[in-house]
Amino acid sequence: MRHLMDITEGDPFNFEMVYNEYQKFVQKKSHSIQSYDKAIVLKAFEQLVAIELVHPADNSTRTQKEYRPMNILLTKSQLVEALNTYQGCPTEIKHWASHPVLS
Repeated sequence: MRHLMDITEGDPFNFEMVYNEYQKFVQKKSHSIQSYDKAIVLKAFEQLVAIELVHPADNSTRTQKEYRPMNILLTKSQLVEALNTYQGCPTEIKHWASHPVLS
């Protein structure tokens, strides 16, 4: 989601966008990081919604949850700081989160 913050420049994103960024990351780091099924990544995303780190951008309930517009409720620096203080966070993810998207 950190990279989507750069790409969308603060506009809402959805799970499918997050999952696509995750897939790109896994493909680049396939030798050193475990890949998870889409259902597991969706469950993790739903947990972020449940603990209110990610919030729906609108009140629409008609949109499938995978495509529902969302906003992250953290700043980039808060996200990077949280990842850096989490001892179980893989180094690759910390590095990925702390570096901007390269065009």
